[in-house]
Amino acid sequence: MSMRTTLKDTGRRTQTNSSRATLRKLDSKPYWSEVDIDVMTSETHTGVEFVENYGSTMVPAKQDEEEEDQKQPQQKQASNGGGGGPDAGTQGEQGEQPKGDAAEPIVMYLNGSRSHPVVVAMGDRRHRLLELEEGDVANHRLKDDRQQVLLSKDGTYISTRDDKIMRTALVPKETKDEGQGQQQGRGAGPGEGQQGGKKKKTYGQKSAKDDNKKSEVAIEQNGTTTYSQHGKAYASQKGGSDSTVHYEKDKKKSAQSTEKHTHIRFQDHRIFNDEEGNWCTSPLLVKKDPHCKEG
Repeated sequence: MSMRTTLKDTGRRTQTNSSRATLRKLDSKPYWSEVDIDVMTSETHTGVEFVENYGSTMVPAKQDEEEEDQKQPQQKQASNGGGGGPDAGTQGEQGEQPKGDAAEPIVMYLNGSRSHPVVVAMGDRRHRLLELEEGDVANHRLKDDRQQVLLSKDGTYISTRDDKIMRTALVPKETKDEGQGQQQGRGAGPGEGQQGGKKKKTYGQKSAKDDNKKSEVAIEQNGTTTYSQHGKAYASQKGGSDSTVHYEKDKKKSAQSTEKHTHIRFQDHRIFNDEEGNWCTSPLLVKKDPHCKEG
């Protein structure tokens, strides 16, 4: 296939094959996330594909609003389509673009065509981690959330604000919705659709957050309690010396330590200690333990 072009056109495509931009909003529902961005003055693209690295995905915060943005809402004029979407390449009149701080994409224009933008990278200086050391790697959410995963030279630190929940859990290996990503939208791979009796191909996966919250094999922390569970057995620890281990949810088999006492319980039998001494709720006899592995 031959392509005819002029030296002037080649130079123009080379000069304009990439740009910085600001992000207005991101839609994570399609196969590739789609973004609305402002590039040069009076150049606005909507529905642009955002190609993310495998194993990583994000939805940045929306652009900050300024007073003049609220007084003059954005008006869009349709232009040539691009980026694979009907609205990509939309142009805005000069002076209409919002001015608030925003996440910043790097846009590539395939074959140098301004009608085919693709976002290949994105950062947000409003929320990024600062003053890291050489070799550090980190993930984070919005700066006010203080949710971070930091791999540093002296260890791994997972941090969550104390009015939120940090939870690690085992989830089912498959669910009814397993693998059922978006069925519609552009960016689909070949073979999609019901053809020749074949099963419709799907893409993407859903968040396991709901399964995590329901799991009975988990470790959870919040501002008051550290809690671990494996089936019917669970343990909790609170501030001070208040900690409990339960082997059944009905608390008939448990061990507990509080500021005032400690106890061991099996059914209606208890052995406990407090400031006054050592006690039991039924006669205490000497007997070999048949359940102990050591005999």
